[in-house]
Amino acid sequence: MRRPAILSVKIAAAVATAAVVLSGCSTVVSGKPSAGIAANANIPVVGDSHGQLDTTVKNAMSDVLAFWKVNFPTVAGGKALPPLKGGFYSIDGAQVVQSGKVSGPAAREGCVAEEASFIIDNAAYCRLDDSIVWDRNPNHLVGVLANKYGALMVALVFAHEFGHAVQQRLGTFDENVPVIDTESQADCAAGSFLADVVAGRAAHFRTTGAQLDEALNGYLQVRDTTPNSSADISHGNGFDRLSAIDDGLLHGSAFCYSTDYFNRKFTERPFVRDSDYQTGGNETLAQVLNPNDTTKDQTAGGLQPDLNRFWTAAAKSAGKTWQDVKIAQAPHPKCGASAASEFGYCPDDNTVYYSDQFASEAYNSLTERRIDPNTKNVSLVDNQPADFALGTLFAVGWGMAVRHQLFSRPIDGKDALLAAACYTGAYSKDVNLPQGDAQHPFILSPPDMDEATSAMLNLVGLDKAFGARGTTGLQRIQSFVKGYNGGLSVC
Repeated sequence: MRRPAILSVKIAAAVATAAVVLSGCSTVVSGKPSAGIAANANIPVVGDSHGQLDTTVKNAMSDVLAFWKVNFPTVAGGKALPPLKGGFYSIDGAQVVQSGKVSGPAAREGCVAEEASFIIDNAAYCRLDDSIVWDRNPNHLVGVLANKYGALMVALVFAHEFGHAVQQRLGTFDENVPVIDTESQADCAAGSFLADVVAGRAAHFRTTGAQLDEALNGYLQVRDTTPNSSADISHGNGFDRLSAIDDGLLHGSAFCYSTDYFNRKFTERPFVRDSDYQTGGNETLAQVLNPNDTTKDQTAGGLQPDLNRFWTAAAKSAGKTWQDVKIAQAPHPKCGASAASEFGYCPDDNTVYYSDQFASEAYNSLTERRIDPNTKNVSLVDNQPADFALGTLFAVGWGMAVRHQLFSRPIDGKDALLAAACYTGAYSKDVNLPQGDAQHPFILSPPDMDEATSAMLNLVGLDKAFGARGTTGLQRIQSFVKGYNGGLSVC
């Protein structure tokens, strides 16, 4: 088991500019984000089309500015928020593709004046003139993501962008901080704004758990492509980006802009083996479902023996004994979460059951972003291979076995599912290594953390799998992140 980001901070030759490439213990109420609670914002935008996307951006920026008017003094020693000097610019990126330039008053935007093409499929904060600019074309990135994932996704993107404006006001860009750190901090800022939305304090946005999950799925589409080298790391993979949003959501803007924030570690890394690059880091479906010992069966993938390895050691460290979990194919588990279940752990025979059809659906469950090289139009392609999305379901099954075997706790209900997600995070940390060794014969590939994050959002809570049990995708991700960062002791 061995993946694209666009929204960026743009750096000019003489003067730094910032852009974001979309590539991109809270209680969440339950629905679809809506803009209409307050009248549409009347923010001046150069090049305003007065279309749906530009209206959503104006509503988002109105709420983000209101948020920072209140919160900026807490991160700036009591200083008031300075206004955005350069203002806002909306540009049709398709015209730039066709002509190579921006026409009209929007051409004076600082970063566009220096390099018009940078705005294609992008939204950005520009340090050159302290402005925010975006490509509004409905077939380009921001428009496509808005259409599929909703208004709240757009608000998160522009909350991230203004997170860069806050960095500019605090002098962060003058401190030679690595790009991935400033991008992560802006993601955290977006999360702190999201907490305002969840709490019902934003004028133009409300959300429910299901719609928040939808927006987070959109944010997964602004993750970095698996980099060719460490020098190509910029925004973070999907796990890095959503875990930063989660930090802002849980801890607020003061945490995001604290001196300790840049001590965080990231999971994004490049491929180190040509074979992984050629396969996209994926084992075959047959390998994932083959539970044999890889030293005796070279066609096996190694996941299930490794899960037993990990939990044998964890049980021993607690003075307990682990009974190896088995897997078996069946249309429905003997003890599934519901009649619809096609994947689940049965304690009576210590077995994780799966149906062939659902295993195939889970394996082919990732959505990827594609950009036409000529038109720069964006398409979102579903049903792409993701071996560790299926692997994550197995790891959750093993987590249920932990509840049953080691702690004699029930495996139904919300607490069991969140604990199993946490255990899955701790296991993932153990095997998320660039190279294997004698103690780690099975390791994750660089795209696998994105696949696990997607699985927590979209697969684990399905009726076909473990059932939502009153959890949201966000809550399952929060538990997964907690286990990854804190280890078994926090689960």
